[in-house]
Amino acid sequence: MSDTIFTARNFVSRFLLASLFLFTSFLNSAQEVKKCGIYEATVRAFGMTPERLQHISAADQQLERETAQYIAERNRGGERDEVITIPVVFHVIHNNGVENISSAQIHDALEVVNRDFNALNADLNEIVSAFSDITGDVQIEFKLARKDPDGECHSGINRIVSQETYVGDEAVKFLIQWPRNRYLNIWVCADAGGAAGYSYYPGSVNSSNDAYLDGIVIQDSYTGSIGTSNNYRSRVLTHEIGHWLNLRHLWGNSNTPGDQENCDQDDNVSDTPNSKGWTSCSLEGESCGSLDNVQNYMEYSYCGKMFTEGQKSRLRTAALSSVAQRNQLSTPSNLAATGVEGDMILCESLFTVDEKVICKGDSILFTDESYHDVITWEWDFADGTVFFGSEEGVNNITYHTFNTEGVFEVVLTVSNNNSTLSSSPILITVLPAGVMDSPAVQGFESTEFPSAEWFVEDPISDGGWEATTVASYSGSHSLHLNNWSNDIEFNKDFLRSSTMDLSEAYQVAVSYKWAYCFKGTSEDDDTDDRLRVSVTGDCGNDWDLRKMHRGFTTLPSAPPHYYPFVPSGPEEWNEYILVLDQPKYLTPHFRVQFEFESRLGNDIYLDNINITAYDSSLLSVHEWQLGADWNLFPNPSEGEATLSCKSFRSEFTKISVYDALGREIEFVHEGILPIGINDFTLDASMKSEGIYFVVILTEGKSRSISWVIK
Repeated sequence: MSDTIFTARNFVSRFLLASLFLFTSFLNSAQEVKKCGIYEATVRAFGMTPERLQHISAADQQLERETAQYIAERNRGGERDEVITIPVVFHVIHNNGVENISSAQIHDALEVVNRDFNALNADLNEIVSAFSDITGDVQIEFKLARKDPDGECHSGINRIVSQETYVGDEAVKFLIQWPRNRYLNIWVCADAGGAAGYSYYPGSVNSSNDAYLDGIVIQDSYTGSIGTSNNYRSRVLTHEIGHWLNLRHLWGNSNTPGDQENCDQDDNVSDTPNSKGWTSCSLEGESCGSLDNVQNYMEYSYCGKMFTEGQKSRLRTAALSSVAQRNQLSTPSNLAATGVEGDMILCESLFTVDEKVICKGDSILFTDESYHDVITWEWDFADGTVFFGSEEGVNNITYHTFNTEGVFEVVLTVSNNNSTLSSSPILITVLPAGVMDSPAVQGFESTEFPSAEWFVEDPISDGGWEATTVASYSGSHSLHLNNWSNDIEFNKDFLRSSTMDLSEAYQVAVSYKWAYCFKGTSEDDDTDDRLRVSVTGDCGNDWDLRKMHRGFTTLPSAPPHYYPFVPSGPEEWNEYILVLDQPKYLTPHFRVQFEFESRLGNDIYLDNINITAYDSSLLSVHEWQLGADWNLFPNPSEGEATLSCKSFRSEFTKISVYDALGREIEFVHEGILPIGINDFTLDASMKSEGIYFVVILTEGKSRSISWVIK
């Protein structure tokens, strides 16, 4: 699989594209988009000029003559009824979002298409009786390519990083395209020109000048029946391949299904009654004076289950016609050249994991991505366990539980009987509880980074968090992320801690400092980059977002810089203290995660990460019910703060202030606390920034209040 970074439009357009994506996402969540965009795509590409229409018409006329001849030969018993095989390549155009669908979803999409084109769908028995006898087994099979245009072994799936995914118009075809006379090109995007998918009739792209337009663009959420799509949407690709092989909608070329005027148009197929076009599944609909074939794949009803025998003739004719070079796809020489026929090819042993750092007793999902024709799998988990078998769905996708801490090199060996290949190892780190001592102080001064206590995840391997001496809040080092030169919007980078045992703690404080600014290359260059801080009490099975610093609000710590940002001093750093006391986090497997999501802004730095647990043995503080109501304000404080209480009974009380290490640094009061309102002034001006604790002792009982000084 290739994974290429590509930016097709200039920098200025990125914000508009992102806005379009967000708006489209909102609309998609509210309602289904238009199923098919063939009409709009044809207008967009050709302008529907008289000259262009005449050019298209000549190729269409050739196909109509060939279809009539095919039907005549079929009626004489001369039909070529062997299966026609067409090689397919998928180009996944993504921006590291959900539109970067899995290989499993792509394989599922082809399974759905092949099921539909060969009348193998389980819901055939649901076809209404008036049309069940003319259900067409088209006998066309679509196979994922196993060789690229250079004859090299290939997965048949390309992955291209580009913001064009949010538009999905013809521009995506300039990013990557394989020869149309050897492959059916399918581009998977987050949007498809405003529709669920679109293609062109072969007659529309017959000219060599228009070959670059040939193929299908489809939204990821309408590709296959799993992953980001679902069974309800899974027939859209079947519909678009129908257009690619010269089928019209049942109401002809109209762009407005449901109009009564559509009854005067035709799809040039004799056994599909004229229809005004359906966007709902009305099985008894009679829009043009006769029962409509609402369950046809070329309707908009989303309950398609069939092609007809007449459509079969038209589909097979197009697949065997020289129009748009369709007939070259299924030749024996091309099937061999694309690897879909001939000896089985085992190209690469490859697998993915859903996690690389877990805790002892946790499980990881291992998914085989090897290609092609694997029939046996052997997983060596390096912890003494080997898992072997040949059952698909069991041995190629499996969970494994690691019950021993350590670092393990997992290797997958696959075979297709002709050859055997082993993968490169993937390192799995299994953590024990309480790796980090409290307080955990990380100023990145150590030469060892990443370390046994801090892990970096860089999903697209473009350069993640790195220790640097260019800038720091204190000391000589900090952590740096190069965001200035990044051109991949929504790119995410992670920094994760190891485990800290909080089972005896009643509270944990996480403090950190960061430096960030806008690029400053234009007056409107504010970017909404995100720094998110999440925590977990179960080692990372569930991360809870507890704080987010946004570029439009609290993330910037310095004025915009035209060049890559380097903070000039402590005044260009921000700080935050996160205090947690929820029982779900006070476990032996507490961890912290820093996540930066790029919106194409400037560089960012992290420094002075401190994680401090507070327990009863340190401060002898428990949550007892005291005979008074206590309140500390303002909190956080920059100058003076007031500790106020309303006492319900007269009793001996001691009040002190402790620092983060549990040292008593200020004595506030000791003596009888009178009944009524009592106020005490606390001075923050002489204390450094950080978290402190106001501890109140009353007749052997105690309570603490967290006090944050900024």
